[in-house]
Amino acid sequence: MKNKTVFLFPLATAVITTALLFLVIVNGWFGEPTGVGSVFCEADRPGLIKQPVNTWSNLGFIFCGLYIGWILSQGKYNHNKNSLTQKTFYAAFFSSLVVYLGPGSMAMHATTTAVGGFLDMLSMYLIASFLASYAAERFFKLSPLYFSVIFICVLSFCVWSNFQNVHFIFDFFGNTVFAFFVGTGIVLEALNIFVRKTQHESKWAFLSFGALLLAFFIWNLWQNETSLCDPYSLIQGHGIWHLLNAISLYFLFRYYVSEHAE
Repeated sequence: MKNKTVFLFPLATAVITTALLFLVIVNGWFGEPTGVGSVFCEADRPGLIKQPVNTWSNLGFIFCGLYIGWILSQGKYNHNKNSLTQKTFYAAFFSSLVVYLGPGSMAMHATTTAVGGFLDMLSMYLIASFLASYAAERFFKLSPLYFSVIFICVLSFCVWSNFQNVHFIFDFFGNTVFAFFVGTGIVLEALNIFVRKTQHESKWAFLSFGALLLAFFIWNLWQNETSLCDPYSLIQGHGIWHLLNAISLYFLFRYYVSEHAE
């Protein structure tokens, strides 16, 4: 698949979502700041952007999604026959989803409002939904329609969990459901390897997981009331978390596009 229109989808996502976020911030449509996101060390500043470092570090997701969309539009990995390299739908969908993670997280850190906090969680739910649905699509050899149905069902359950006062494993039920579907995606990926006998460049999976672990380690070091936390510093652990997660998603993309039948 070499289809230059693929790049237009993540590009449009970047332009539309950032423009909408700009309007929201300028007009205060999300309401008054409520301190959402204050647990991530950086102090709220006066002005339009409450947490500048944790906000602008999310540009990594936008650039990553645009780069993924550009590479796929050029057909660079077409020699590997898989859904992401052969079908426009998945190429456009995945690259656009990665782009959205940027404005989704920015919404929380720029406004520190409840609505912004939900949009940040929504970005996490979107990733978990894609991981599970895309793994299922390849294992069960589903059409884009059935992939979409699974994706919407998983996402809907994640959003529902976000508003439930349930404490199971994690204090916040949304985190429990997020972890469950990420785990589901990992199990299905293993089945693709050992049952479907698909082949990958496995180093990309290890790099993706390694970047994620490093991001989680740094994120924990920079929580409130830790020795590294400086609320007014230009170096924020949560900002590094954003950048490392964007890198992890790029490595995940390289794992996906390396897939081919045995």
